Amino acid sequence: MSEINIKLLTEDCLAYLKENITKISELIKNNETNSWVNKTIPTSIYVEKKFKISDFILIDNPDSNDKDIDFKNSVSIYESLNCLPRYILCDERFWLWLHLDKFYPVVRNMMKIKKESTFRDHWLHSGGNRRGLMFGVLSRCYFRVALTIDENNPIDKYELTKWVIDNPERFRNLTWRSFSSEEHLVRGILKGEKRAIEENPSKELNSLYPKIAKYVSIIGSVRLLDSISEKDIEEMIYNKMKEYINTGVDGLNETIC
Repeated sequence: MSEINIKLLTEDCLAYLKENITKISELIKNNETNSWVNKTIPTSIYVEKKFKISDFILIDNPDSNDKDIDFKNSVSIYESLNCLPRYILCDERFWLWLHLDKFYPVVRNMMKIKKESTFRDHWLHSGGNRRGLMFGVLSRCYFRVALTIDENNPIDKYELTKWVIDNPERFRNLTWRSFSSEEHLVRGILKGEKRAIEENPSKELNSLYPKIAKYVSIIGSVRLLDSISEKDIEEMIYNKMKEYINTGVDGLNETIC
């Protein structure tokens, strides 16, 4: 497949979008193609960078309802972009190029503009750097794979990725915490959750997952989280999940063993 240079939104264009959220939201909502972009935005829009990626496509997935398509798109995004430096992947201007230019029709269907906050939070990543990236239409797809891929799994390195895409609540509360930068911790937490749920599939409640995220933060208040191995955090979470399942999420105090 051919290679293409990536682009970033210019700072002037980004400022214009942020200053005209109502107008831009309506334009996206009412236009199936992005021909309005060049006609509407009065500044230079993109700047081409030296970094190249293999060109790739995404499958249309209105409202992201098809979990299988969601998985395939997420893997395509990750495998095509993981060659880029982290500072590019954490730059909202990079994702806005993909939103407004390369994948406009797909992104528009994946996250339909129903009100201004949809554009502000999911297209513009306005929730702050970490939270914004985990809310972004395409950036969340990338980081969902980056934080769950397990190269040491001999059968399926995307096993955890599939598990969190099947139910985003299994993953969502972890991504907002500062420890989400530690990929081995996220994998270990998910492995512990998954083991406990697979042993008790009828007892899975979405209310378990914010409690686990809070529990990990409590561990971090008394121990250095990044010094805990993936296997150790997996065992800690597996045991805590079993306690929650057997006793009820509201029936326990979080204590560190």
